[in-house]
This record gives sequence, C-alpha cells and structure tokens, in this order.
Amino acid sequence: MNNISSPVIPPYQLIYADAEIIDIPAFLAAVHTAAENLGAHTHIICINADRVAGRLHITTALAHACRTWFTDKNPIARSFEMELLLWVAASRQTSVASRFGAQEGTMPLWVVVVAAEKSATAEISRLPGLTLHPTPPVTAEEMGAEKQAHLMQDFSISEPELLTVGLKRLPELVAERVALSVMHR
Repeated sequence: MNNISSPVIPPYQLIYADAEIIDIPAFLAAVHTAAENLGAHTHIICINADRVAGRLHITTALAHACRTWFTDKNPIARSFEMELLLWVAASRQTSVASRFGAQEGTMPLWVVVVAAEKSATAEISRLPGLTLHPTPPVTAEEMGAEKQAHLMQDFSISEPELLTVGLKRLPELVAERVALSVMHR
C-alpha cells in the first residue's frame, strides 16, 4: 500500500524558449526580478531542454518538488528552484542538479513558472537572450542519439533496459528514475 499523499501542485506554466545566454549571473538576476514582478510566491526555473526527457520528466519532478517543498515542508535545497532541479536530476547533489539548469551559451530551455499570480508569458519574453515559442516545437520531445546517450548515462539506464521497453518509452524510464530517487532522500 502506498502511503505517500498526493502532492498539491500550485498553478504552473511550462514555456519553451531558445536561449542565448551571455552572462549567467545577469540572466539569473533578471529571472529573479521577473519572478518578483509576477507575485511574491512565484518561482521561475529554467531547465536545459537538451538535458531532460521532455514534459513527462519535468512534470514528474515538479510533482515531487512541490510535495517536498509545499506539503511535507522537508526539502533538501534552500530554494524551491534548486529543489526542482534536484528532482529533475534525480540527485541530492546541487553540483549535479545545477548542470540541468540554464548555462552560458545557446540552448533550448523549458521555463517552469510556479504560482504566478498572472500569465507569465509577457514577463518571460523580456528575459535577456530568450526567444519564446508560442507552443513547444516537435523537437522539444525528440530523442536524438546524443540526447539519448546523455539521458541513459545521467539516469543509469542500460541498453538492455532501453531495448526491452523501446526508445519511445525513454521519457517514462527517466520519470521512473526521478520517482525512485525519493528512496534515496
């Protein structure tokens, strides 16, 4: 029997963007300001889309982060933003989790906005170096060979395991790793 209560997830938005980040401290300061502009309890987390297995991966991590932060009030991190990145990485190590966040350079991003008091699109569109997509492109969920190799390495997924379930179910395997990381907390 599962005694884990269902997490209460505040309203959230997932926004897909292309990023050209020149100065990460300045970018993160702008993200912090945008969160403040959206409301006192708003959190904005930028996740490198090349490091995750799409929406399922992010929403699974978000459910667990919300449970530990808002319901259980027993997080590992000192900020909700890092708590979510820890769950995305299925790790307890902030040095590992930070690799899943925005970095200097060019990359696609999933921007997760939690508990905004209003629509976040206009505020997110003002972040330096971001170009928002009205809807995520088909490529947002694709698993090319390089991304597949990174996901398999990052989440300890073996070739035989992937061959058993098939490449289309790689996001489910990653989400399973995220969910199983609760046992190591």
